[in-house]
Formats: sequence, C-alpha cells, structure tokens
Amino acid sequence: MAEETHEVIDDRDYAADVAPAFKSYNLVVAMRAVAVEDRTKENYDVDVLHRNEGHLRIKMAIPAFVAELSSEQKTQIEALSL
Repeated sequence: MAEETHEVIDDRDYAADVAPAFKSYNLVVAMRAVAVEDRTKENYDVDVLHRNEGHLRIKMAIPAFVAELSSEQKTQIEALSL
C-alpha cells in the first residue's frame, strides 16, 4: 500500500503580522521600563506583559514571519531575550 503524503500549503500573509507583533513589542518594552516601585494598575499588568511576550515568542518561532522582518526589527525583538 502506498503511503500518502500531505503537503502543507501556507498561504498566510506573514507581512501583515508584523504590525500587530510590534504592538506587542511596544507593550512589552513599555511595561518592562516601569520600575517595580512605580507599577500601578494603570501602567503595568503582568498578564498583558506575559501574553504579549508569548505572542512574540510564537511569532519568532515561525521562519516565514521572521523572514518578513527587517534586520532592525528582528534585532529589536531578539533584544527582549524572550
């Protein structure tokens, strides 16, 4: 019996994911910049921070997404050490 192979076709527009990823990036940078003693409910939310860090980790694990980033964008996200 012949073994079936299934080709995965990825037609996602990863370039369209760059702007939302940078919204996550900006949130992470802003929240990380808030000193512990200055954190309030208005300027710091650990759940939002972790969710956006996770979003960036997931995106950076997708080679097709990373290929859409400029070298500067890639360096900025990598500098977060997620």
